Amino acid sequence: MFIYYVKLACLSLWQTRSLSFLAILIIGVGISATMTTYTINYMMTKDPLPEKSDRVFLVRLNNWSPEAAYRNRAEEQPPTYISVQDTLNLIAQNKAKRHVPIAGFKEMLRLPDQNAIDAEVSMVRATSRDFFSTFDTPFLYGSSWPKSSDVSGEQVVVISKAMNEVLFSGENSVGRSLILGENQFTVVGVLNEWFLLPRFYGDSMRAFQAPRDIFVPFQTQVNLELWTSNLQSFECWKEPENATVSALWASECVWVFFWVELNSVDEKAEYLDFLDSYVKEQQALGRFQRPIVNQLQTGSEYLQERRAYSSDSEIAVWLAVCFLALCLLNAMSIIMTKFQGKTAEVALRRAVGASSLDLVQQYALETSIIGVIGGVLGLIMTHLCLYISSQLYTHLSKDIMSMNVELMLATVILSTVSSVLFGLFPIFRAIGVEPAKQLKSL
Repeated sequence: MFIYYVKLACLSLWQTRSLSFLAILIIGVGISATMTTYTINYMMTKDPLPEKSDRVFLVRLNNWSPEAAYRNRAEEQPPTYISVQDTLNLIAQNKAKRHVPIAGFKEMLRLPDQNAIDAEVSMVRATSRDFFSTFDTPFLYGSSWPKSSDVSGEQVVVISKAMNEVLFSGENSVGRSLILGENQFTVVGVLNEWFLLPRFYGDSMRAFQAPRDIFVPFQTQVNLELWTSNLQSFECWKEPENATVSALWASECVWVFFWVELNSVDEKAEYLDFLDSYVKEQQALGRFQRPIVNQLQTGSEYLQERRAYSSDSEIAVWLAVCFLALCLLNAMSIIMTKFQGKTAEVALRRAVGASSLDLVQQYALETSIIGVIGGVLGLIMTHLCLYISSQLYTHLSKDIMSMNVELMLATVILSTVSSVLFGLFPIFRAIGVEPAKQLKSL
């Protein structure tokens, strides 16, 4: 019987192909508008580390000026950064599973056989080897640098797949060298394609931009005194003793994001206790003269506080849903017009014994086919809209403008279910005719 209904539905679609195509087109446009806005909003607000987001925290220590005035302690918010000396101290204490400092600088990049005039400015991410395991970065060639490099500050580097294509034509470049400024670095690993969105571990203003292409040990940046003042935010309640980089490292200036990964959620309170003890020790040395309000903040909490998520995107999704509802109402009107031309056919089928349930199943299947085709059309149009958006907003990561398998399936299911729901009224209206009255008019 199902095959029979499919044949009837296909025959009906062909007989009313103009109305059917118009209904499919309207549904496709509505689905495309909705899924384009929803996909962008979903990719911008999704949990980038769903398996460990409750165990990866940003460490915030209350290293503000002792003269800062607050009405009450509840209003005090520690900086989002910590100082170099606190970064090195916390790593040395080794109280977390993994420690991930996030810093950086920019330097002129070239290959050893290139002239200095051919060098190009490149953004470099200074971090630890734990960065790659904490944020689940895949490697195409090689691996992260050894633990000894974090301790001694060896001149080693991990580069992205894109940078490897530019510098080494995509070949396995492990063991090759490159020049950053005046220093030679050895490539130890090449990252594969990496999709971490939003990129919460650094500056919230760049949460939806592509990751940097070059990674070096944080201790290497410290040893070589590599510093770019206009590259990232930093705050100093107490100025360094002099203008040297080493004085900046030893100062109370905060500019390093410091993330930790714990073994379990239960360790959060224990690590906070450790931070409180650490601050008390530093207070005895004359530092941290504000009340202790240390924090461990998840990536989502950090981005929400920094307002990386715009409420405009949510409003756009709701507007798109309203537009979809309007499109479905128009499609329902077209389907109703289709079925009104079938009153004689309905009467004849009822007269020869077809039940109301048989007719509902037949026309529901026809409406479902319209929904499926409309969903596929909407999916194609959604990909086209996302591609156009990626070309217009080139400063954003192209990963935002892409659909995963779950979203693609949701698109077709949404179109089918919506079409069936909005097609129920035309269906019941069509089968509500009186057979005797219609047969007399034949």
